[in-house]
Amino acid sequence: MRQRILNHGSFLVILSVLLTFLAASFVMYDKFDVFMKQSVRDEVEYIRAGIEAAGLDYLESNVKEINATRITVTDNEGNVLYDSETEADQLENHGERPEFVKAKEKGYGEIVRFSETFSEQTFYCAMKLDNGNILRVARTTDSVFLTLFSSFTLLGILMLGILALEFFLVQRQTKELIAPINELDLEHPLKDVRYEELRPLLVRVDQQNKQIASQLEELKEAEAMRREFSANVSHELKTPLMSISGYAELMMNGMVGEDKVPEFSGRIYHEASRLSSLVSDIIQLSRLDEKNSDMPFEAVDIYELAEDIVYHLQPSAEKKQISLVLEGEHVAVRGIRQVLYEMFYNIADNAIRYTDAGGTVRVFAGQEGHHPCYFVGDNGIGIPKNEQRRIFERFYRVDKSHSRQTGGTGLGLSIVKHGAALHKAKINLDSEPGKGTKMELMF
Repeated sequence: MRQRILNHGSFLVILSVLLTFLAASFVMYDKFDVFMKQSVRDEVEYIRAGIEAAGLDYLESNVKEINATRITVTDNEGNVLYDSETEADQLENHGERPEFVKAKEKGYGEIVRFSETFSEQTFYCAMKLDNGNILRVARTTDSVFLTLFSSFTLLGILMLGILALEFFLVQRQTKELIAPINELDLEHPLKDVRYEELRPLLVRVDQQNKQIASQLEELKEAEAMRREFSANVSHELKTPLMSISGYAELMMNGMVGEDKVPEFSGRIYHEASRLSSLVSDIIQLSRLDEKNSDMPFEAVDIYELAEDIVYHLQPSAEKKQISLVLEGEHVAVRGIRQVLYEMFYNIADNAIRYTDAGGTVRVFAGQEGHHPCYFVGDNGIGIPKNEQRRIFERFYRVDKSHSRQTGGTGLGLSIVKHGAALHKAKINLDSEPGKGTKMELMF
């Protein structure tokens, strides 16, 4: 940054000095040129008056007091009668010189041209005298380019001095400019904004800090959930395994009477089934977390799924003397059939599990307004308000003792939550303790 500022500053300094020098030189040269020409014109008038009064003798006696570079007098034919620099008889005829031609024709003539005598640019001013002779006054002048060139040394010294000063000032200024940037508190970028030009950048840094902080918080929560999930999985797997191992060991050692074998076998079968369901749910959750691409989306009739679910859950409902009712109409959604089936099944299965004998469970699948909808309503035990946000957590149970009696893996509603996210469906829950629960999936 410092080098770039120095380069740009140096370029601007050099360009500014050159342009200023050129502009000033042209202006000053023009003014000097005007002044010089007017001075020569005045001298012509002055010398003419002297010659008219005293003749050429006036020039002989006063030539040193005249500032003109050269004074020449010719006759009407261009023959040199007098010249202040060279003997008259050594000069050629001036009759063809432009300034003499103009003076002879119009009485006055002036021109700037290269002088062969002086080998320099010269301003000539000629005037016709009363006796017909031609008076010419000449003064050499540098061209504008020669004037500029003669000032290059001064210009170079001046430019070097300015560049040295500019280098010192840039070094100091960039140090002062960069200091607040180097001292920025990137953790709190908007606390002290020294340069308003940096505010958009600092706002983005602040937003990124907040986003990173949020992501870190989410990672911490995810890590805590992972640890809790691992602990819960270990506990949930260990319980049925220990039961199976215990019952099997008793039977293996002959410590179970013949009349108790069916009972112990049934317990082993029950725990094995529970273990199988738990493993199946864990695998399903893992697939939903990974959003596996091998699960194809297709058009699925949710009413047909609901019919199949009601058919399979009817024996469980009849066993508890619960009235299981299906309502709705055929409507299709785009989704993964297996995941939708497990979501719908878990919601209906939970309703039956947590509804007391003699209750009612209502299943609806169809169109509600402009959206396909699936919901299950019951008049069961209900869910307290302070528990409703946590029921979708893995292995979370509102009433752990009651949940153990009703069975289940504790992962059903977690599958519902992940499946809804996968299908971009909205979950609506309306529940009150003692009055029942309604859980709705809106697609």
